[in-house]
Amino acid sequence: MRIIVMYTLIACMLVAGCQQERPEGATLAQSSEAGTLGKGKNVIVVVIDSMTKPVIEETMERGSLPALSFLAERGQVYHDLVAPFPSMSVSIESTLVTGASPKEHNVPGLVWYDPNGDVIVDYGSTISKYWKLGMNDTLMNTLTHLNTSHISPKVSTIYEDLKQKGRTSGSINLLVYRGDQTHRVTVPSYMKSLLHLPDKIETKGPDLLAFGQAVKPKAVQGAKLDESFYQKFGLNDSYSAEVTAKLIQENEQPDFLMVFFPNYDKDAHYHGPVSPEYFAKTDGYLQEILNAYDSWDEALRENIFVIMGDHGQDLLTDKKEKAAIELEPLLDPYSVAPLMDEPSSGDIVIANNHRSAYLYAIEPSLDFIDIADQLHQDNRIDHLAWLDGNELILYQVGTEGYLRVQEGGSLYDKYGQSWSFQGNEQIADIKVNELDGTIAYGDYPDIFHQLYGALNSHSESMVVTAKPGYTLKSEGAPVHNEGGEHGGLHKNDTITSIIVSGTEKELDERRMEALKEYFLELLDDEK
Repeated sequence: MRIIVMYTLIACMLVAGCQQERPEGATLAQSSEAGTLGKGKNVIVVVIDSMTKPVIEETMERGSLPALSFLAERGQVYHDLVAPFPSMSVSIESTLVTGASPKEHNVPGLVWYDPNGDVIVDYGSTISKYWKLGMNDTLMNTLTHLNTSHISPKVSTIYEDLKQKGRTSGSINLLVYRGDQTHRVTVPSYMKSLLHLPDKIETKGPDLLAFGQAVKPKAVQGAKLDESFYQKFGLNDSYSAEVTAKLIQENEQPDFLMVFFPNYDKDAHYHGPVSPEYFAKTDGYLQEILNAYDSWDEALRENIFVIMGDHGQDLLTDKKEKAAIELEPLLDPYSVAPLMDEPSSGDIVIANNHRSAYLYAIEPSLDFIDIADQLHQDNRIDHLAWLDGNELILYQVGTEGYLRVQEGGSLYDKYGQSWSFQGNEQIADIKVNELDGTIAYGDYPDIFHQLYGALNSHSESMVVTAKPGYTLKSEGAPVHNEGGEHGGLHKNDTITSIIVSGTEKELDERRMEALKEYFLELLDDEK
């Protein structure tokens, strides 16, 4: 019953609505400084949560992806796009819109610990954690702080860059959308009183912002959309597709539009990463966008379409008690404070990102090597990593020795990054070619850069990851046994697919960090 009550509170928050501070009656085209709408091709990026090569191929073989097949046959298909770590949507979206690693954009993951406020920041992992960490804090972190203060001011987003170029942009149902436009969320007075919310809540976004019922662009206000209680108040594929189609039909489509389809992630969590009967539903919503034009060929003449996943998912083992690695018993005799207490009242703080976690040593005499000794008890744990100055210390449970890694050196990877090592290279599953001085990654694509990015993203911490088939369990964290899970460092978590149609421009570097610049180049080529 408590979960239903808390979910209803969130629902009321969303139903409250939002006002975009654009001149009354102005259209998107009229509000653009350069008025470039309609010149050259627009770019539409559709992010499909948990889309990967295996589910694409199996669903295509069944003939159940007509829209995705149409775009793939007329474009470029890449199945080796690497996500940042941890492989959680909020940190991935932050990299996607900034073109930066967590080290630069400072959003460490879905969950992280802020020692300055002595609080665990959670952008929405489970309702039980919402309740224990404080509904008002969690809602404010998600609805406003993420896009107004958590993303580093030292990095710019694609929406801010496009504004400088005089181009219009928009975001539909993505959690990360920082831009120059102020959007004001109006909350009923009883909600302000109940949750002790400020009188005025504002967030920063692009010219056009849609986020479920909370934010509605002018073109769809009054339209009947899939935004009821049972449709997650608009935070669903149907709403994303309907809003996009309506914008196209009303000539309110911006030059650059990023759209999020969240549904398949939930299906993959419960039914497994490769669930064609559920993934096929996504194609129907993609068809709805293409059908907003007179023909699909016309849609491609007018747009460059980028259809991409944000991360993969690993299939967990069938038994819950086996799939879940309980962290607190492993850390005994060290204590972890309950979520309703101040985090620093324990010896160790856990910020659980499902198949990985950040651990913070609060007890002054506690070193990360002490925590590593505790966690080595469980062979379901994969990597343990932390920084010693500028040096990355890396262990793998079940593999002998350690690996010390430094940026800069005589060995280069395919991204042009140089490294030097000391220790057992098997820990990182890399192959070193001494003849040409190159590194080839195995099961952990871009492992060193990913870990450096995560461990430099906020306060001092160590990282623990789970081996394939397992997830990390702590208070309030979900366990999707027999289903899919992500958040880890393994290629199952971090490799996804991307399809680019309507342009000849190839995507040379297949990392999320390269996509912002690639999108900008697509628009520049279409001037």
